[in-house]
Amino acid sequence: MTGAPAADSTPDKGPRRPSNRRDLILEAAIDLFHRNGYPATGVDDIGKAVDVSGPAIYRHFSSKEEILLEAIRLAADEVHSANNVARASGAESDVLLEAFIRAYARVAIQQSALISVWTSEARHLTSARRSPMTRRLRAWRDEWAEVLQTVRPEINADQDTVLVVGAIGLITTLATSSPHTSDPRDDSLLEDRAVAMAMAVLRAEID
Repeated sequence: MTGAPAADSTPDKGPRRPSNRRDLILEAAIDLFHRNGYPATGVDDIGKAVDVSGPAIYRHFSSKEEILLEAIRLAADEVHSANNVARASGAESDVLLEAFIRAYARVAIQQSALISVWTSEARHLTSARRSPMTRRLRAWRDEWAEVLQTVRPEINADQDTVLVVGAIGLITTLATSSPHTSDPRDDSLLEDRAVAMAMAVLRAEID
């Protein structure tokens, strides 16, 4: 979970055990932020989860907010890396659009805790720290919308954006609210369901 998928492979198939203390702290913080929320998680809680004192965490992160920021950067990196893999396929627009959707669905399902922290806890960052992440999200959304516009030239750019935001939101909700199991077949079924539903959103009639 601590690194973006390689550009010449499919998105990561699951979290990897971190190899150093900083990554262990980040992994534990993501789990605690996901389960308990950012405000209810203290530095001492994170330290206890990795068997170090709370103050020792400050040798790796300057503050709890920096840990959250690093988690959100990681989530954005995962999503953009998956998007890059889909884009590199060189497929026609309709196939590319579904490839984008499947790539995001796979990351969101396999790394649901990380994506949940990104989507639900980013509001706790200061605006100065949140803005770059917001711009990255907008760039990702706009790329999908541009492809959708070539697939559905009868609708305008604002409508494209509405549909894309709806599809992203649907995938995120399915991925982060569905019970997690260790069976990859369950993940595969959920991925297929998320892709089908998101494609239905993108094909929907809009006024």
